[in-house]
Amino acid sequence: MERADCAAGCKDLTHRRLVGVRRAHGFTLIEVVIALSIIALVTAVTVPAMARRLDAAFRAADLSRVTSSAKLLPARAATLGIELTLDGVAPVKALPDGRLPLDLPLGWTLLPSKTPPRFGRAGSCGVGELIVESAAPVQRWRLQFSEMSCDLQIQLLE
Repeated sequence: MERADCAAGCKDLTHRRLVGVRRAHGFTLIEVVIALSIIALVTAVTVPAMARRLDAAFRAADLSRVTSSAKLLPARAATLGIELTLDGVAPVKALPDGRLPLDLPLGWTLLPSKTPPRFGRAGSCGVGELIVESAAPVQRWRLQFSEMSCDLQIQLLE
């Protein structure tokens, strides 16, 4: 009797093992296509968002570079013993140390303002402002210097 039970049961067991072995060797085409579709969808959603964040990070780093060089202007004028007014000509003319007054990133421009800042030999400042324009997408910032203390305020222009 055990033999009869085994003959029927063993055949089902052997069939199950064969089916299980065949499935363990790989994925079906439908499974691969679904997996690739999910990966493509996730990539299509995340890559533009990451590119925007990276662009914003580069723009913030460039603005930081401009503001740090602007904050150093009073000290540079005092160290070099010169009086400096940042009008239309001064930003492209090198100072006696051989460097430009402002460290502008590639593609950035300094626009003329009504009241250009003045920096004295003693490290003092006259009230004035600089307008800096970034490369595409174009954004403008106003850098305002206060009298005597040379405090710098930054404002994004619309």
